[in-house]
Amino acid sequence: MNADPPGPAGAPDLSGSVGALSAAILGAALDVAGLATVITDAPLDPPGPRIRYANAHFEAITGYTAAELIGRSPRLLQGPETDRAELDRLRDGLTTTGQFTGATVNYRKDGSPYRNEWIVGPILGRNGEVTHWLSIQRDATQAPDPHPQAAMLRDRTRAMLKTVRAIATRTLVSPDDGRVFGDRLAALGRAQAAAGRTGTDLETLLRGELAARSVGARLEGPPVALRPGIAEPLALALHELAAVARGAVSVTWAVEDSIDRRLHIAWTERGGSPAPSSGWTVIEEALRFALGGEVQRRREGSALFCTIALPLAG
Repeated sequence: MNADPPGPAGAPDLSGSVGALSAAILGAALDVAGLATVITDAPLDPPGPRIRYANAHFEAITGYTAAELIGRSPRLLQGPETDRAELDRLRDGLTTTGQFTGATVNYRKDGSPYRNEWIVGPILGRNGEVTHWLSIQRDATQAPDPHPQAAMLRDRTRAMLKTVRAIATRTLVSPDDGRVFGDRLAALGRAQAAAGRTGTDLETLLRGELAARSVGARLEGPPVALRPGIAEPLALALHELAAVARGAVSVTWAVEDSIDRRLHIAWTERGGSPAPSSGWTVIEEALRFALGGEVQRRREGSALFCTIALPLAG
C-alpha cells in the first residue's frame, strides 16, 4: 500500500474559505451522528488533495489520528483492491460536475481492508470558487451494496453546505443564527447526557427536547432504549420539530417486530401553522445516511405530520 510522506500535525488549515470553517462545524455534528467527515483542499493533482480536517468518526474507521491525517492525501487509504476505475470516476465527477458518489475498498492504518462508501461535494469561498472538498463517508463493510440514499445525498450535498454556512458562527446571516446553531449543539448535549448503561430512553429524549422549547405534548408508546449513535441524530430531528411547533403536538411510537426491530415515530401538530425549518435538510440526510432511516413530512393546512422509521438493531 502506497502512502504519502507524513504531513504537518496541528490545527486544521482551513484558511481562505468561510465555507470550510462551517463544514468543520458540521463535521463535529456528523461525528455524533455516526458519519465520518473529511475536508481536503481543492487541488486534485499529486501531492494533493491534502486533508485539512478529519472528525473523530473518520479516525475511528481508519485507525489514523487527525494529526497523522492532516497534510496527507486520502491516497494513503488506498491499496491493492482499491478500484482504480472508481477513483478515475471520482476525479472526473469533481472536475466536471463538482459532485461524486461511490464505493470502493480502502485500508485502515493496520492494513485491514474495509468497504468505503462516500459522497463528495464542493466547499465554496466568498466569491463562489471551490476552495475545499467535503467528503462524508461510511464503513459499508457489512452492507456492501450502495446505500439506497446515496444518489439523493450526492445531489443535495451542495444545498446542505449552504444550509450549514447559514448557521455556522463564522458566517452568520442574522443575529439569530448563532442562537439557532447553539440550540442544535445543546440538543446533542442533552442526548449524550441522557444516555445510560442500556442506552437512551426515547421518552426521556422526547421530553427533554419538548421542555427545551416549552412545548406541551401528548406522548404514547412503549419503553424504548436507543443505542449510542441513534439518540444523537434523532435528538436533532426532534429538536428541529419542537423548535418550529406552534400548535398542539402529539407523539406516538411503536417498535416493529422485525429483524432490525424498526422504531416508528409519528409526530403530529395541529392548529398552529408550523413554521418552516431551514436546518431540516441536514438533519434528515443524517438520519437517512447514518442510520438507514426513513423520514416523511407533509403539511395539510395548519397540520404537520412527520414520520420517522429507524432500525434499532445494530
